Amino acid sequence: MAENSVISFRAGPLATVSMGLPGDHEGKSATRVFFVQGADRLALIDSGIRAGYPALVEAFDELGLRASDLDLLLITHEHMDHIGNNGPLKQLTGCRILGHSARADRIADNVLNAKTIVHAFPEGEEFDLNPEYLDWMAPEEGPLDGFLADGDVVDLGGGIELEVVECLGHSMAEVGFFERSNRYLVIADPLLPAFNPVLYLYEDPDVMRETFDRIERFIRERNVELVILAHEEPRNAASALDLVNDCRRRVDAVEASMLRHISDHPGIGFAELRDRVCDEQDKVREWRALVSINASLRAFEASGVIRRLGDGWVRA
Repeated sequence: MAENSVISFRAGPLATVSMGLPGDHEGKSATRVFFVQGADRLALIDSGIRAGYPALVEAFDELGLRASDLDLLLITHEHMDHIGNNGPLKQLTGCRILGHSARADRIADNVLNAKTIVHAFPEGEEFDLNPEYLDWMAPEEGPLDGFLADGDVVDLGGGIELEVVECLGHSMAEVGFFERSNRYLVIADPLLPAFNPVLYLYEDPDVMRETFDRIERFIRERNVELVILAHEEPRNAASALDLVNDCRRRVDAVEASMLRHISDHPGIGFAELRDRVCDEQDKVREWRALVSINASLRAFEASGVIRRLGDGWVRA
């Protein structure tokens, strides 16, 4: 790529725009969005964060496209770093916005989106909704115009087809896209990089593990050539399978740490458990960690591994 290019990666019909993340992620992580060009239609997978909007606009020129050429904005999931430019892009291009139906209400309402995850628990209410959530999204929302489900195919023309692949766990409304002609699998956050400064985010540990298994099977059975990720560089199949195994290990490590601290500190409360697990794994004590800790506490209780004691938990 040219030195000043806003396009960070190109392969076949796909072009990537990378946007650096601020706050705790600054200098460590980015989010990426992906143009996919067919003979008849142009799609963009995710819209990124608000600060990256100028790069998106510049990308049209660099790719020799007009903004009005964008037909579809395909959303992987509802989190702020993936939908931050929905509204402005809708106004600029007139595109249709498609995504999973389960979180359509959050995509249509920024404040609801932020509150339902940042302030999901009383222990998280200390966190301001603006830094690293509302500030990452333009004030103009871009609601979904239609829904995508597992197995749907988005035909862009000229043999470029995007097959929808459900990837639940990190979000319970997440999808990826398999570009069939080149065998590229584009996924956002079911596989998170090890250098991520926050605890592995999952809403259900069992569903998350099922998705790891599904991605592994998909890569093998569909002979995936390249896995293209939102938060790190593309990986070939072998390297992507290594990442799947590392993600399994990291989710296991979160749960092992939780059980160890519950055993060592009978009656430990929610926030203290979050802090001890984050400190042990050198991760930031913040709202995302509460989501994962709560998800595993629910799973442990349901399986009889732990039980409540007052406002905390003990091993059963």
